[in-house]
Amino acid sequence: MRNLNLILILFLSVSFPGCAFEENREIENKLTNSINNFHALFNQEKFNQIYSEADDELKNKFTEQQFVSYLEVVKDNDIDKLKETSHGWLQDDLKDAIKRTVFKKTKFSNVEPVSSDKAMFREKFEWNLKSGEPKLSAYEIEKICDKPCRLVINTK
Repeated sequence: MRNLNLILILFLSVSFPGCAFEENREIENKLTNSINNFHALFNQEKFNQIYSEADDELKNKFTEQQFVSYLEVVKDNDIDKLKETSHGWLQDDLKDAIKRTVFKKTKFSNVEPVSSDKAMFREKFEWNLKSGEPKLSAYEIEKICDKPCRLVINTK
């Protein structure tokens, strides 16, 4: 019986990271596609469609007019077109991976640098996974710098 427990523990310790890794990649790919879809709709000024496709959590925080007005202000503030993201990286750690795998965690967030022709920005997305697909539950964007951006390193 003791050997069976050891074999079970060994099996779980070897298989769990592999399963979590594959699930992470699948979710990251879906997040990347969702972010790129958001950017495409944003660039086409289809703000109402972004809102209509969002999760109820976002809709409970903002009316459609409030959310659309926010995106219009963002668009008018040095953002001509947002470029596609390179990857929707998950902002979680091993504890979150365990929650996702064991407890089927469904809330994810990621912070992405994004650029337009005029400036660099930091976008923060929050997503709820519904029926395996990410639904936008929160969005923020913050300007980092006007282009060309300068990096200042203090050597004191």
